[in-house]
Amino acid sequence: MPVFTYRALTTGGRGRSGVLGAESARAAWQALRTRGIYPTELREARSRPTWRRPAAEEMAAVTRQLATLVEAGIPVDEALVAAAEQAEHPALVRALTVACSRLREGEPLADALAASPRVFPRLFPDLVRAGEASGALAAVLARLADHVESAAAVRARLRAALTYPLVMTAATAAVLVFLLLWVVPEVTRLFAETGTLLPLPTRVLVGSARVGRVLAGPLALVVVATAAAFARWGDTAAARRRLHELALRVPILGPILAKAAVARAARALATLLAGGVPLEPALAIAEAGTANPRVAAALGAARVRVGAGEPLAAALRATGAFPSLLVRLAAAGEGGGRLAPMLERAAVAYERDVEAAVATATALIEPAMVLVMGAVVLALVTAVLLPLLDLGALAR
Repeated sequence: MPVFTYRALTTGGRGRSGVLGAESARAAWQALRTRGIYPTELREARSRPTWRRPAAEEMAAVTRQLATLVEAGIPVDEALVAAAEQAEHPALVRALTVACSRLREGEPLADALAASPRVFPRLFPDLVRAGEASGALAAVLARLADHVESAAAVRARLRAALTYPLVMTAATAAVLVFLLLWVVPEVTRLFAETGTLLPLPTRVLVGSARVGRVLAGPLALVVVATAAAFARWGDTAAARRRLHELALRVPILGPILAKAAVARAARALATLLAGGVPLEPALAIAEAGTANPRVAAALGAARVRVGAGEPLAAALRATGAFPSLLVRLAAAGEGGGRLAPMLERAAVAYERDVEAAVATATALIEPAMVLVMGAVVLALVTAVLLPLLDLGALAR
């Protein structure tokens, strides 16, 4: 469905602007006139092609805004329009606009959100559908906003922990490029004028610099093309599954990712159950939204056992993929009728474990990176300084 941006005047003479989904410009014009809005400018919004999904922080902000507006008594379609006007990602703007148009055509909000599965994962429409059925849409949206904000906060802390190693790597690469492209050619030119034989480390460095300068252009094109192809390939479900499988085999990273997947699955289940979704469908939704293949398969196996009448705790224990703490808390929740709060507590506990594991790994990696990068820089600087020392001896 095309999306149009408009500037208009209300019957009171006040200016309005926003976005609207309609089959044509004429239909958009008529829809605005029906709402008592008189367009002064109306044009189709050409969406820019993007392979980047909306960031978790932006999804959290939009979900919180929707929850706040609906809780304040604002009609849902107007809340969607307000959220679309504040959103920045083009795919998210289009998805909110399409959802608003479908809602005004009589579709339930859950189906309107489900029309954009690339932006809104299955958790969104299914939880909203439960909220619409129970008449507690505002409360469900608030709980969904809490869930998205918690997931975004965990991701932000993980990215912050990885910032230092990335900065160190970039700084070392900059030093290497400076030495190879500026310092080494000057040293080579100086010794070529004196006719002095360069030391072996310097000759190796000079040869590497020459090869790098000759292949710099083709290598840059290959790197850009490879990165673009990898980005396109990595956006598919099969590719993401394969990348997760490979990441799980990394010694330090694998256990952290596995524990993070368990935390996300527990939080998703807690959010769905608290929103009124039955247990078996909640397991199916959590399975579909889990990128970790091992946890997704375990959730599928648990769903089959729960469908056969087995308690959740026993079903989770039988898979062998979930830690004992989660199983014990699930059993306590089932026994006391508080399954959702107990799963939420398990999610919080595992998120803390993930943060602690990331902090420990970062504390170990940082000095190792400093030593490795220092050794590389020392080797390069030595290769540059050795001929200068020989030149000083020659001058004396």
